[in-house]
Amino acid sequence: MRTTLNTIYGMIGNNLNKFTSDMWQLNSQISSGLQMSKISDNPINVVSALGKRSTLAEINQYQSNISFGGSMISAAEDALTGIKDLVMTSKTRILAAINDSQNSTTRTYIADELHVYLEEAVALGNSRLDGKYVFGGYRTTGYTETEPTPFMLDYSDGYRIQGSALPVKDMLSPSVSITDLAAGDLVINGIAVSDDVANNSVVFPLSTAGEKAAAINRISSDWVNVDGKTVAGTGVTAKVIPVFLQAQEAVAAGTLGPGDLVINGVDIFAESTDIVAGDTDNVLLNAINSRQDETGIAATRDANGNIGLKAVDGRNLHIQTTANGNDIARLNGPASTGATDKVYSGTIQLLSEHPFMLESTVSPGGEEPGFAAIGLSDGSGFTGEAADKPGDGKLSVLSFSKLANNVRYTGDRDNGIEIKVGVNTTMGIAKNGEEAVSETGVFKAFKDAEDYLRGTNYTFVTSPYALDKDKIGTTLESLNNADDSLQEKFRTGDFTISVTDHDVYPPLSIDMKISVDITVDTPESIARKINGISGLQSSWDSNGQLHIESSDPDRYTFDISDDSSNTLNSFGIQNQGLTKVLDDLDGVLTSLSTQIADFGARANRITIQNQIYSNLELANQESLSEVQDADLTEVILQLKTKEIAYQAALSAAAKTMQLSLVDYLT
Repeated sequence: MRTTLNTIYGMIGNNLNKFTSDMWQLNSQISSGLQMSKISDNPINVVSALGKRSTLAEINQYQSNISFGGSMISAAEDALTGIKDLVMTSKTRILAAINDSQNSTTRTYIADELHVYLEEAVALGNSRLDGKYVFGGYRTTGYTETEPTPFMLDYSDGYRIQGSALPVKDMLSPSVSITDLAAGDLVINGIAVSDDVANNSVVFPLSTAGEKAAAINRISSDWVNVDGKTVAGTGVTAKVIPVFLQAQEAVAAGTLGPGDLVINGVDIFAESTDIVAGDTDNVLLNAINSRQDETGIAATRDANGNIGLKAVDGRNLHIQTTANGNDIARLNGPASTGATDKVYSGTIQLLSEHPFMLESTVSPGGEEPGFAAIGLSDGSGFTGEAADKPGDGKLSVLSFSKLANNVRYTGDRDNGIEIKVGVNTTMGIAKNGEEAVSETGVFKAFKDAEDYLRGTNYTFVTSPYALDKDKIGTTLESLNNADDSLQEKFRTGDFTISVTDHDVYPPLSIDMKISVDITVDTPESIARKINGISGLQSSWDSNGQLHIESSDPDRYTFDISDDSSNTLNSFGIQNQGLTKVLDDLDGVLTSLSTQIADFGARANRITIQNQIYSNLELANQESLSEVQDADLTEVILQLKTKEIAYQAALSAAAKTMQLSLVDYLT
């Protein structure tokens, strides 16, 4: 075959171009450090490299998550440690306050200090990292003007609304208005309240606060059965404020006999009994309290001789008297009212962690029987909810109220903060504030300490020393030892106990003045009088110590003042609240230490996880390097070889292209 010059020149050009292309590719590998720059360079290696790069990107993201998690844990530990330091400082200040050298003024100064500690503890609870709240749970951001931070000082917890007192039912009236909670009349968050109840009242079992609350609470749990289907509950619980009736006039002198005073179907006097004015000898008081197991009603009496009756639970208070019975006891009205038969009901409060909706059926006349049954039919003027209009059958509970020194948590109560450390794996890094902070009791302990230093808002006091059991039933006068000049002496007089209900807004206080006659009263009778006050429980324990405590510490507090009888001081219970606070603070320190240790364990897990991913990152980088990185030494040698070959090809091409046609033919 004849070879032409064009063919020769073409072959020379192709060879030179290949050398040039090879050298360009080698130069590209040297400059980029990579074996290939496009898929066509090495399709198999490129696909493998892309997969390994994706794995590295995931590892880097997990490492970033872990780094954030470590910082969040560190911030939580710092905050909890700061709170713990405040608690320890508070203990020191309270120990100083208990000293007998302190007085009410200096204790008030210490109370001011503790209030600052409470504010600092709340600020630490609201710690943030990169704009995210450490103790917000899933709600690390997204707070509003209404709820600006996870912890809010001086606000009540949850969303609540309280019904008004239901009308007194006069059984002697021609028509008796009954406020039963009928099935379907009240709907809470889309679920109707049923009317199946267990009777614990002599009359109107469906209208008792206790039964209405029970019916509401049956559909409040996480999951409930509605028409054979399991659905989410309302999340709304009902609390009962037991009925408390305070007579407006003092007990009058006279004789009470069978039928004169019947309480919840129980005839208090089986035989004629003389009653003195003001019941100063406790005959009427003791007679009522002796039947408490049958009636469910406890009695007390103030210093003016007025009897007070309190239901021990959510039942009704049904009082029936003859004309003589009411003239003496005066429980159903003033003197000369005549024979009476009246029923008094407790009230209900609804509470939820979230805003909630109430709906009622509406009668043709515009009445709302579902709301009337729980005392919420009076519109926004009573409920405080601006959108509440009487007669529309709707009530949205959207607001919460102020409550001094209370700390409200608005973050996510159900979840802590988690980070993703694998395709299907997460790691908890921070607990929500409810679990990590509030449940340690730190805020309540600070609040109680401040209150007790100011001499207000007790929830529990007890006598520091025991009284012989055989002396609990003896008169106070007999306990006075005239030969002991240092002994605190009981005196005839009175003392005042003020009970504050913090679930009502504004908080409602009721003053009860308890009279003391040392010739008649005994330690046991004093405890019974206090026990009859709504919101309080009082008794002597088996060790001979007197306890006075709130029946619901989160709701009721009490103050003791104006003790002209020197009774409570003689029992030694004044200022004992601070001793209890010290015990509470010890418990808080233990809880905080547990939480800090838990976060320390989380930090250890973060360290281990970080090391795992550091090793994985290194292994994947080495694997990726093998697939995509160029061996520079080898590439440089290849380039040098190509350059030599290229120079030789150029030299050969130059000689070839110098030949003439004649030289070629010859």
